[in-house]
Amino acid sequence: MLFSVANTFTLTLSRKGRGKLTVLLLLFFVATAPVKQAMAGDDEVIRARDLCYLQNYQEAQQRVSGLICQNKDDPAGLFWQACLLQMLIYDSGNAGLLDSFYRTSDRVVALCRKRLESSPHDARAWLYWGLTELNRANCLSWQNRKLPAFITMLKVPGRLQRALELEPELADARFGLGVIEYFKATADRYCFGLGLIGSRERAYELVKEAQRKGVLMVPMAEFLLGFMMKEDKLYTCAVKCCERLLARYPDNRAARRLLRDVYLDMNRCQDAIVVARGLEADIRKQFPDNRYGLAENWLKMAYAWEKLNQPDSVRVYSERIIAWEGFQNRVPWLRNYVREAKGLKERAQRRKK
Repeated sequence: MLFSVANTFTLTLSRKGRGKLTVLLLLFFVATAPVKQAMAGDDEVIRARDLCYLQNYQEAQQRVSGLICQNKDDPAGLFWQACLLQMLIYDSGNAGLLDSFYRTSDRVVALCRKRLESSPHDARAWLYWGLTELNRANCLSWQNRKLPAFITMLKVPGRLQRALELEPELADARFGLGVIEYFKATADRYCFGLGLIGSRERAYELVKEAQRKGVLMVPMAEFLLGFMMKEDKLYTCAVKCCERLLARYPDNRAARRLLRDVYLDMNRCQDAIVVARGLEADIRKQFPDNRYGLAENWLKMAYAWEKLNQPDSVRVYSERIIAWEGFQNRVPWLRNYVREAKGLKERAQRRKK
């Protein structure tokens, strides 16, 4: 599943919490590990998925279109079409693709419903339905549509649990359940007082099983593990997750963003800056108008320079973001980045005095 995440789906978030949410939402972006089991036709699906993580979007689109044409009754093609759109949205910052993503997701759900009307024990239909709702909740949260995201998230466990009841070895379903479990276990971190009951240990168990035994969700499981370990301060393990992802999908921007953030949390600030500079060059080359991606990356660089006690560099990168204040109503998350950049600049100015 190309783009879902495993970012928590929260109702109200602090600035810091919202930033973490964005990372978690990106959890469906990268992968590792060979496929150990496969449902009929999954070889082509896996190839399309891998092309997306390799960021070869044009060939990935051709593969996905082929899947749709091969079997219009199979939700796999449409599901990955929605995933491809979601990945492009997050990677390019192009919110103009949102309507297409939601329409395609609606078609996946409609097809799953149709299959289940004739065959209620179709585990594959339950799986794709649940994962589609997870992706939709993911995207709603990315848009700061918190209540719809939360309501949509509530639909996910029932679909995936039903898939597992019908096919207990369907480890891909455990990935989605792991996302939900981790959110419940850590909800208070993102939204003080939310107080959902969940088990961090159970979340790790579910995600690791998806990583070891899954098929389509193995990439996302690896990414989610990296994020969870970063959040839980298991930094060495988190770095290893990123390295495995990049060994399989070289230059994947989502994996590099996660690695940058792990380095920043570890206070390996020079390493974080090196990764961020590579990301900046890549974004400018692939999506030169992506103010969303550039501003997010500059903000992390500013934080790194602040930790290195370099107020002049903090000011330079903060001012780049602040200069785009006029676009903040059109660019996702830019309003938050501008606000944080202003705070960083003020602190840098005080430090110089």
